[in-house]
Amino acid sequence: MAEISAATAVGWVVSPVIKMVIEKTTSFIQKKYFGKSDIEDGMKKMKTTLLEILSTMAIVDQHRIVDPNQVLLVRQIKDAIYDTEDCMADFDYELAKKKNEKLLAEKKNKVGCVAASCSRVIHQAIDGYSSVKKTLTEVNKSLDQAKASAKTLLELMNANFPGNMQLPEQENQSMTSSLLSEKLIVGRENERELMIKWILEEKAGPPTIIPILGQGGLGKTTLAQIVFNDPRLNGHFESNQKMWLTISDNFDKFELTKQMLKYLCENFSTKDATFDMLQRKLQTELVTKKILLVLDDVWYGKHDNKYRYEKNWLEFIAPLSNANAGSTIIVTTREEVVVDTLKSWGSIRKIFLGGLDGGDGWSLLKLMAFDGENYPDNLQHLETIGKKIVNKLKGLPLAIRVVGPRLRSKLDKEEWESVLEDNSLDNDIMEVLQRSYEHLPGHLQLCFAYCSLFPKDYYLKRDRLVHMWIAHGFVLPKAGKKLEDVGKSYFSELIARSFIQVIKRNNKEYYVMHDLMNELACHVSKGECYILKEGDTLENLGSVKHLSVCTTETDHLVNIRGLDKLRTLIFPSYLDFFDARDEFEVMGEVLIKMKKIRVLDINYEFPLPNIGECKLLHYLSFRNDMNELAPDTFSKLHLLTVLFIRKGSISEDLALPESIFCKSRLEFIDTSKSIQMELGGRVQLHSVWRGGSASFDVDKKKRWELGHLQYFNKIKGILTISELQNVASREKATEAQLGSREHVTELQLYWSWKSRVVKSNIEHNEILEALKPHPNIEWLRIGNYPGDKFPSWLEPNYLSRMKHIFLQGSRSGFQKLPALGQFSQLKTVAINFIHTVKIGDEFYGNSIFPSLEVLRFRDMISLKEWSSPSRAGSFPKLLDLSLIDCPDLSCLPEMESFCSLKEVIFENCPKIRSLPKLPVSLQRLSIKRLHPDLEEQLRNKNGPEWEKVAAVSRVELHES
Repeated sequence: MAEISAATAVGWVVSPVIKMVIEKTTSFIQKKYFGKSDIEDGMKKMKTTLLEILSTMAIVDQHRIVDPNQVLLVRQIKDAIYDTEDCMADFDYELAKKKNEKLLAEKKNKVGCVAASCSRVIHQAIDGYSSVKKTLTEVNKSLDQAKASAKTLLELMNANFPGNMQLPEQENQSMTSSLLSEKLIVGRENERELMIKWILEEKAGPPTIIPILGQGGLGKTTLAQIVFNDPRLNGHFESNQKMWLTISDNFDKFELTKQMLKYLCENFSTKDATFDMLQRKLQTELVTKKILLVLDDVWYGKHDNKYRYEKNWLEFIAPLSNANAGSTIIVTTREEVVVDTLKSWGSIRKIFLGGLDGGDGWSLLKLMAFDGENYPDNLQHLETIGKKIVNKLKGLPLAIRVVGPRLRSKLDKEEWESVLEDNSLDNDIMEVLQRSYEHLPGHLQLCFAYCSLFPKDYYLKRDRLVHMWIAHGFVLPKAGKKLEDVGKSYFSELIARSFIQVIKRNNKEYYVMHDLMNELACHVSKGECYILKEGDTLENLGSVKHLSVCTTETDHLVNIRGLDKLRTLIFPSYLDFFDARDEFEVMGEVLIKMKKIRVLDINYEFPLPNIGECKLLHYLSFRNDMNELAPDTFSKLHLLTVLFIRKGSISEDLALPESIFCKSRLEFIDTSKSIQMELGGRVQLHSVWRGGSASFDVDKKKRWELGHLQYFNKIKGILTISELQNVASREKATEAQLGSREHVTELQLYWSWKSRVVKSNIEHNEILEALKPHPNIEWLRIGNYPGDKFPSWLEPNYLSRMKHIFLQGSRSGFQKLPALGQFSQLKTVAINFIHTVKIGDEFYGNSIFPSLEVLRFRDMISLKEWSSPSRAGSFPKLLDLSLIDCPDLSCLPEMESFCSLKEVIFENCPKIRSLPKLPVSLQRLSIKRLHPDLEEQLRNKNGPEWEKVAAVSRVELHES
């Protein structure tokens, strides 16, 4: 591996980490966990010192430092910050430990009440530990040294500027003009012709907007210059109506508006004009003029308040929507998020630029190496090497222009090969791309750099990556939002800024990083993140905090034991690792030293030894093929928030200790297997605990009771409870506390069809009454219910959001239908096996099913009559109606007023001799096994029954 030298430019910003530690420290102080103690004083001193260091590092993070001594100072400061974060994590661990112990004790009913507050408990736990006080004292000393180092660093930076401190390009260094800055232009003919075609098209309405998208160095500005100066446009636009504005970093809406007016109105004075006056004048001018406007080098800006930037940007471009028909706006940008802000202002036609292909890239390299076209006739011996150089430079025109002069007038094959093998070519590319990275806000810089842990062409798993960011504190809290949602917005922003790509295959979306972006992430994360590959050594990895192992060399696992500062250890899931069972002891030694690990993602197929020693662990993903885990596997993991368990190949159920479900921090479980608790019960978590669904079986041996649902208090989405015939009483059903599951939107309640009825109807009715859900549910399914009464909570004022209901009775179940007509949001009703004799007012209630679209009755073996609704205008939105297996039904309601009905199915209702009048909206009528007389008329297409259906476009008569 290449040595991670001290001279590596600082890329991993530290300011966001300092902010996170300050926020944590502030929280501890405000909550008075320590009372008046030495620890509280030490905390306050820590916060003050951190704020002082932050003021310096906020400046440092904006610059590139390449001087080795300055890099070492930054590394020392970072180490002190990491030690501080570890100290705060230790405090956090003690707090979580006490909370979890209290929670577990209460769950097991070992204590009736714990009177001491959490504040008092944590104070007693921490204040008495001399080792904790000692750690805090050491951390404060380390921070004092870091503060002195920060002061020295700033002095050195100021003294040596600009020699050893490289500033990102300033505004005056990145100004562009409409004049072609390159004399030698190669490639982009297809893009140029397409853009000219779009510009010259006759069109009405708002302007055409042509964004030219691509990473730095691809020639976006050059392509815009070529098009801007194409002679075919001279007769299409007046000279003063062709405008070129450089946006770049320091976006100033006032100054840019002035520049546009100077193009359009030579005599207009902008002196003393307000922004509103300028905008009004610009709008007036644009209404009568057809313009070609280039907005070059548009960024979203390096800013944390993107909303303020977007507001200013939208105010600047507001007058452009009024440009005369035929106007065109060309925008060059690296960030697709810029394009999103323009969608409402005109017709978007994108141009995506990639690297030059081998032929065009070779042509450009020749031109640069031999001064224009003055190159020798025979270059065949150099062409193969030249194309390899172009490929290594990823086809970037800017990089080719930088490297080309190094080959000037050289004809020896060996000289070209030496350039090909020169590792500095990578630096040339990174110099081009780094500016994109420097424009990211600090928190996004951390998140992007962390992506370097995944190999090229690796499909990023968004949800897992977001949880990894959260585990490390990269995701900043936002009022009113869950951290997971904030993290997903970070991911979306990296996509919008072109750091992550979305590719579609087989109607599915996948997330990847372009090779160049992957190399950029590796470049800016050097010294912090590393991928260990085949043939690499572990030398100089002492500073690495995040490691991904992409090798099957056994020695590497042994040597990882020495990397005790690791915060991330990943074995990418696609690896088929060596026989981990033979390395059980080694892995145990590795984990017992991982005191600082936050994220562990490993593909081993055995219970993890000594995992409990990783007490700061937040994120754990592993594979387990064994029937059981050791009872204490998770007992010490009090900070665990995310647990992924890959499906094994041996056991169907995965045993987890009961204590894991009492973790106060645990929010997310992902497993495709059934999980089994110590007490023998079984629950299936379909993919996600908090973000998806859970299926719960009540154990018939009473080892798994409804009361155990309290362990799953963060279920979101679908909750399925089966085997409800095993619930002992109403009191046991109440313990499920379904009314508190506010994030459950679909509730499924099932009794076994085969179970022997041992309870009375009254007992079943009481159990269903106790299973009262939260009013947020939208879907309700009740299956094989042996009771005969609907619960009182099944009424429209309580379940006002319900949209779909599925009810199935049993041999001795429901004797009548619930009144569902008044549910204003109800769209689907499916009724099976309910022993009512008549569908009438009890079903309609006092309303008309205002939103119902689908109505299905099946296996209604006692049903004899379906009467018409008494209220006019019933079922105004009903589209689909079916009656199946209703053997005694002979009377149907009038349906002519069901004005939206499109499809009707009547099947196995042999006593129906006559159809009702059908609505003109009906498009399909399917009939099977009705009364023979009715079927005969329809088959022969005559008689009064046929006249009722003759206008239906599709009548299907199925043979029995």
